[in-house]
Formats: sequence, C-alpha cells, structure tokens
Amino acid sequence: MRIETRARVVVMVLAVLSVIAAPSRAANEAGVTYYKDVLPVIQDNCQSCHRPEGLNLGGVIAPMSFMSYEETRPWARAIARKVEAHEMPPWFASGPKGVFSNERGLTDAEIGTIVSWVDAGAPAGDKADAPSPRRFVEATSGGWSLGTPDFVFQLDEPYFIDDDVYDLNISFFKTLTEADLPDDVWVRGWELKTGADGVAHHMCAFVRPPKPDDKPIEEVAAEEGASGTGQLLTCIAEGAEAVMLPDGFGLRLEAGSTITYNMHYHKRPGPDTGVWTQPEIAFFVEERPVKYRVTNDSIGNTGFEIPPGHANYRVGMSRTLEQDTYVLTYWPHAHLRATASRYTAIYPDGREELLLDVPQYDQGWQETYKYTEPKLLPKGTRIDISFWYDNSPERAARYDFRSDESPGHGPRTDDEMSLGFIGYAVEIEAEESTTDQQN
Repeated sequence: MRIETRARVVVMVLAVLSVIAAPSRAANEAGVTYYKDVLPVIQDNCQSCHRPEGLNLGGVIAPMSFMSYEETRPWARAIARKVEAHEMPPWFASGPKGVFSNERGLTDAEIGTIVSWVDAGAPAGDKADAPSPRRFVEATSGGWSLGTPDFVFQLDEPYFIDDDVYDLNISFFKTLTEADLPDDVWVRGWELKTGADGVAHHMCAFVRPPKPDDKPIEEVAAEEGASGTGQLLTCIAEGAEAVMLPDGFGLRLEAGSTITYNMHYHKRPGPDTGVWTQPEIAFFVEERPVKYRVTNDSIGNTGFEIPPGHANYRVGMSRTLEQDTYVLTYWPHAHLRATASRYTAIYPDGREELLLDVPQYDQGWQETYKYTEPKLLPKGTRIDISFWYDNSPERAARYDFRSDESPGHGPRTDDEMSLGFIGYAVEIEAEESTTDQQN
C-alpha cells in the first residue's frame, strides 16, 4: 500500500465498517449518551487529529472530523470496532507502559462506554450535558501544534514536484541572514512542516554552524552526504510529532547557520499529479539556563541485504555510550517490509532492560516515542536495536513491492532502512570537561 493512498484506503475501510442495517436498540441501562459520556472520551483521545485543522502528523491528516455529534454519528459503529480492536487511537508500542508522554490508548471503561453507546443506537442525549469545547493551540498559532514559534524558516522559493516523479530525494539549503537570526540562541523546541501533504515520505532537518573556511554547503553535502550537512534536528514521517524539550535541555542555534531541508517525496507519477512544496521549520527559544545539550542521532545498519522471500529477517545494530546520557526520544525508521523493532539497554553490570518494543511496526504511521522524564543511561551502557522484515510474496502483494529481490539500505521507498533514531542529551559541564581532556 503506497503512502499517498493511505488516507483514501482508511476512508474506504471505515465507510464499509460504518454501513449497518440498523443499530441495536438494546436497553441502555446506564443511559449512555454522546454529550454526557462519549464526547469527553473523544475530546481527550480523538479530536487532536479528527477535526478540519487536525494535526498533520508528518503528512497524515485524519480523513474525517469528530467535532460534533452530526459528524461523529455516521462513524459510530466503525469507531466502536476500531477501539475494541485497539487500533484507535493509534499506538504501536507494547512496552514499556506508562513511560512515554505521548502514549495513546483507552481504558477498558472508556471502550465499554463507546460500545454501550453504539449498542444503544448512538443516542445524542442532552446537549446541556456536554463539556466545554476543546480549544486547540493551532487555531491561534498559525497551525503550529507547539504554540506560536519565535522563528519560522521557510524555504525561500517553492519547489515543484514534477508529474513524472515517483521517488525523489533532494536537499534544499537556507543560510540564515542577520535578519533571520541576529544572535545565537538556545532553542527548546522545533516543529517541521513538509509543505507537501500526501507526497512527503519523510523530511529531515539539519543545522550546520557557520564555518567561513568551508566549501559551499552544496558541495559539502554532495561529498559527505548527511554528515556534511550538520547537526540533525529531527526527521518526520507519518505519525511523527513535534519536539519540545524538558526544562534545562536545549540545542544551540548559531547566527549564520545553514538550515538543510532534506526531503524524500514519493507519489504515483502521471498527468496532473505534480504538486508545489515549500517546507518550513519553526523554532521555540529557551530563555532559561540550559544545563544539558541535546543531540539527535541514529544507530543504524547500512550493510544488510534481506534475502528474497524471507518472512522474518532480523537486522541488528548497537552502540556503547561513552558518558552518562539522558535519553529523550526514540524513533525507529524503516520501510515497507519492516514489521517490528526493539530497543534494549545492556548495562555495565550485565543487566538488561527493555527500552522500546514495537511488535507491529507500521511504515505508514511512524511514531516518535517521547519520555515523560529523561531516562539516564550510565556510561558503558550498550544500546541494542533490532528490526524485523517480511520479504514474503504475501506481504509483497499487500504492500506492492517485489519479494524476489534482495533489498538493502537505500533512499527509495522500495529500498529498506534500519535506523534507530535517538534524541539524547549530556550535561554541558561534563561534555566540556571531556573535550578539555581530549585536547
């Protein structure tokens, strides 16, 4: 299943599920109604995405709105089936539980409320029982989910993705002028917009500090790839969310830096399929003292090949930490054949701990898992990351790829990737002390 058809398929599936001859009129002994019982659940768990200006999670916009009874009622039976199957709200990690700030899911009681409501015929009830409407920050922040940014850097000129494009990997560069950013600042948050809803496979953003003696950024990027474009901010794909750091954590943004918009576009080629795109990045300045410097990086394996027809092929990678490290986020990234991912910590004393287990990885909904509190991993800890891939004919027929090939690491959607992204931080004083010792 290709990315640009995902929303359409979701609509079709939900439409089929919602077609019912007549809802059950079983006795609603608890008197469950939409306004009194169901709307609070929908406000807390659904409306962030299911609204006209809902969150665009890396290119995915919910295909229907649940902002009113009239909008929600036609989807009642579909909603019940999805929540009973734990498919909505979407969350793909089986563990650990209760440690990620963006963990989604309904309690058994909330699921029971929705099912009882549907079984009773989805009654509206008394509008006076409704909670106050939920307010969304995007309505007053220009569409940014983290609030009104301090700086927004948009690509200077829009770029046209031609009709004949199938897969396109391209980088755009913007060097910040004094008018853009007059002084160095610490930033505590950033948010990316692809500017190409439905055709952006992913977007990565980098910041490269000014270095007068270096070659032009285009030449460096061509010679060195991503490593030549500077510090990774983050990447977003379907399901990814914006980043706001905890108190005391920050990333240094220097005046005169160059912003890299690394884009991967993927769509069906054909007449009139071309679209304009103009990616942008928003930054939120940290005015308070910063104690921990944040880095975003990936632990990856680029040397693998998945055998033809193999239904459960594992690719592994690891890194040993050279100093005490505070982990903030995980983002496992792979393509169509990926079925699962797992992060594990092996501590210096030999003890093992599960950091993240995603047994049902979905390339069409790639989640960023954000700790509620930064997790300290001591020096000498080894982080092991594994991905599993299904290159069988059955999966190939479902996801439209060739199972008779041996895909390895590559930028195309039909290639594969095995990248375990991690957002982490180290104490600035400890970092500077280590640097002084090395010098």
